[in-house]
Amino acid sequence: MRKSIQKWAYALVTCAFALALCVSFSACSSDDDSNGTDGIVPVLFSEFDGHYSVLYPLGLTNESVFVNISETLAGQQIDLTKPGDWSAGGSFVGGGPYEYDEHFFQNGSYVYLRKTGDHEIEFRFKYVWKDKSGIKTKEGSYKGKVTIQKDIIDKLHQQGYTAN
Repeated sequence: MRKSIQKWAYALVTCAFALALCVSFSACSSDDDSNGTDGIVPVLFSEFDGHYSVLYPLGLTNESVFVNISETLAGQQIDLTKPGDWSAGGSFVGGGPYEYDEHFFQNGSYVYLRKTGDHEIEFRFKYVWKDKSGIKTKEGSYKGKVTIQKDIIDKLHQQGYTAN
């Protein structure tokens, strides 16, 4: 029971983080931003309760990947067909997050997540899953800057927004 609640708590934190990012993009952008993002990038990263989480958008497709792993697994390729302290999902696979016990991912599925700096990560994934039409595969990678929750809060405060 605790694991299930913890899984959804991570998903809720990440969704709230994503919502704050969307608000930041729409409410905080201006024509005089030097690079169009003013330090905010669409890849979200958080460290919470000994876990790393990333929400990675797949270009302009409205699809995204979500991964949550234990910090002890960082820098390792994690086989999603084996048990471990991880959950993974994405908009294109019907949501999630999925864990090993659900046996959602098929052979060849993996994630890799590593912090490379204070605001930088290296992330790779390959999801193989089965749906009504057969076996599907989606893979991708990202190495670069990320936005953390503090970035969004700082940006909102710069714009005069306060929590009431």
